[in-house]
Amino acid sequence: IMANFNKNAAFAVLMCLQLLLGATEAQNNQDCCLSYTKVPLPRRTITGFTEQLSSEVCDINAIIFYTRKGLRACANPKDRWVKKQLHWLGEKLKKLSHLNYI
Repeated sequence: IMANFNKNAAFAVLMCLQLLLGATEAQNNQDCCLSYTKVPLPRRTITGFTEQLSSEVCDINAIIFYTRKGLRACANPKDRWVKKQLHWLGEKLKKLSHLNYI
């Protein structure tokens, strides 16, 4: 049980770091998404995400998914598959944060 707790805690910390690091990277114009992927990403490949807003530095709104292979994929936040992935990631984060308080 303790091993699972340690893995979950480590995963939660990594997710938070990924979000924080991604947010700072998105401030650089060279890191802006200019178009969207046409292919939905499998859930098992996604490790985290950041949100790109057109009201900030970049031209388009986008969700930037990060993959296990260290790649970035720009997705349209209005696409159904993107909304499903964001919901799944949110639920996963809720479960992990709940485990950390037990």
